[in-house]
Amino acid sequence: MTTATDALGRLEANHLIWRLTLYEDWLTDTADRLVPDGPHHTAFWDWLWAIEPGIRPPAYLSVWSRGGAKSTNVELGTVALGARRRRRYGWYVSDTQSQADDHVGSIAALLEHLTFAAFYPGMARRRVGKFGSSRGWRRNRLRTADGFTIDAMGLDTARRGVKLEADRPDLMIFDDIDDTHDSPDIVDRKLATITKSLIPAGAEDLAIMGVQNLIHPDSIFAQLLDGRAEILADRIVSGPIPALTNYRRHRNTNPNIVTSSGEPRRYIIHGTPTWAGQDLETCQAIVDAIGPTEFESENQHIVESPAGGIYNDIEWNELHRSPEDVPDLVRTTVWVDPAVTKTDKSDSQAIQADGIDAAGDIYRLFSWEQQATPLAAIELALRTAADLQAEHVGIETDQGGDTWESVFIEAQNNTGIRHIPMVQAKAGQGHGPKIARSQRMHTDYEMIRIWHVDNGGGAIEVLEPALKRFPKTPPLDLADAAYWSWADLRSQGAIHGDSFAGRGREEEREIRDAYTAPRPSILAAGGRRPPTDEDPPPPVSRETPPVKHRPRRRPIPGKNPLKPKKTP
Repeated sequence: MTTATDALGRLEANHLIWRLTLYEDWLTDTADRLVPDGPHHTAFWDWLWAIEPGIRPPAYLSVWSRGGAKSTNVELGTVALGARRRRRYGWYVSDTQSQADDHVGSIAALLEHLTFAAFYPGMARRRVGKFGSSRGWRRNRLRTADGFTIDAMGLDTARRGVKLEADRPDLMIFDDIDDTHDSPDIVDRKLATITKSLIPAGAEDLAIMGVQNLIHPDSIFAQLLDGRAEILADRIVSGPIPALTNYRRHRNTNPNIVTSSGEPRRYIIHGTPTWAGQDLETCQAIVDAIGPTEFESENQHIVESPAGGIYNDIEWNELHRSPEDVPDLVRTTVWVDPAVTKTDKSDSQAIQADGIDAAGDIYRLFSWEQQATPLAAIELALRTAADLQAEHVGIETDQGGDTWESVFIEAQNNTGIRHIPMVQAKAGQGHGPKIARSQRMHTDYEMIRIWHVDNGGGAIEVLEPALKRFPKTPPLDLADAAYWSWADLRSQGAIHGDSFAGRGREEEREIRDAYTAPRPSILAAGGRRPPTDEDPPPPVSRETPPVKHRPRRRPIPGKNPLKPKKTP
């Protein structure tokens, strides 16, 4: 007679048997075919299956491709450690609290799976209190009747010394803690949180799992790989495992080779898949959707800039448009990347003006970069914005801060252009370093969603040389101004002002393609071209608007105006 203990013993004898028996749907494709593990998946499960209570194993860091089943394996592994009573209390740590909550929600679905519940009923039931109320089964905490608990924790909300009653966590999972928008300061703050608040809070037998694809060269996982990060010295590193080995790509010149939507395929990739679940056809579809550079970053771990510059692979002649070919534009913006001073050692002042059409294509209308005073640069930006009917002038205010508001007001007074407002953005507010920012814009160049207008406004003569030398040779200011203008149009203005400050990081990343009704193109209608250095300066208005003084309120006899009112 077979007992329940015997059945569990056979089930837990091998991690593949355990997964196939309990979670077959997680290991098959859409055609119900079993997708075998890659060698790196098997190595991870061998490490996890050897974990024992009371013994601290070396940390296991999996640097695998995006779409390479990173989170799926770690979430299943978390359930396995709880079911087999190897660990009792875990923290699931992600970049943001909402991401961590989502992972814990996925674990809840695994615990509630019917086949799993038949073998581990205590793990599938919620823990209840003395009077039958649930003691934890919500989006950020799961507590099972068997005593296993998992908490969701975002690095944006992590706190020190959190305990479950008398217990400290004996399991920590770090999943997607890096973000493409992370600046060096953000990376340092995350590392400080992990090293000073999270890991020291663990139990003596703390087991640590980490999964991440490389996003940029200075991310936390990049520093763990090359040794710059001094934490987890006893770590085991699996990877980096790319989606394809022997990877290469080339531009497609055959119009008969098309994407799934029937459009001519722009790039063709080659290579050997590292996992059957992400074959060459799947990878090609990803390239068709997001472009080769984004694929190389997210799936191939290629995060260093190519020799010579990021934009070396762009065929610039393909991107040129005459003014007559510019369609109606629905939004136009002007952005300034300013230098604080004008000296031989200063950065250059840079201005970029762009418009976007109803289809989501961006047209570069005016580009300017040279050493000048900040006031002169903003005055030129205002005149350009007026000529192009731009909705605002944007300024990157990382240097100078609120000083730019007073300079902008002076420029408005000098030019007489007071109807165009100023907006601002800071690179430190989730946009990442210069290279990471420019790589996002580079994807649009690869997918031919950006056009350079041949109108004498500098998009060809000034901007293209600036992008070709980026990031190897300064000045780099125009490339940064081009990013801000692009990001403004792509995010419908969500990168600046109150709308940016009030959005969550997940909302800020969204690219929306719904645009307002188009207005006629200035260039196509034969309107004024953008100003150049050779143009005579406009008339300068020295009129100063009158200052309105608020009349002083006379105090009411017998009342102290500074004394607060009594609350009834």
